[in-house]
Amino acid sequence: MTYSMYGRIELTRVDDDCWRLCDGALPQSDPSRIIAFAEKKKNGHVTLLWLRQRSGQQDFATFEQALRATEATVYELDGQRTERPRPIPHFPPLAG
Repeated sequence: MTYSMYGRIELTRVDDDCWRLCDGALPQSDPSRIIAFAEKKKNGHVTLLWLRQRSGQQDFATFEQALRATEATVYELDGQRTERPRPIPHFPPLAG
């Protein structure tokens, strides 16, 4: 499999005309890291099969447009956090 990055988007080649698009900021064990599958058609257009946030398929004229839409979806999801942030444990400051 071929692997590359586009910003936070991790691309993994599934076959000659298909790529898996994942959120590279999420751990490998998180199933929600898979955002979509991209398939390049014979006419050069790209179809995204959305698996996260959106549903269904969406067609794009270029692979670049598909990647930009995927990246926009990832950053949109960042703004829609479903749980409160977890506090980071820390030690009190040292007395001087």
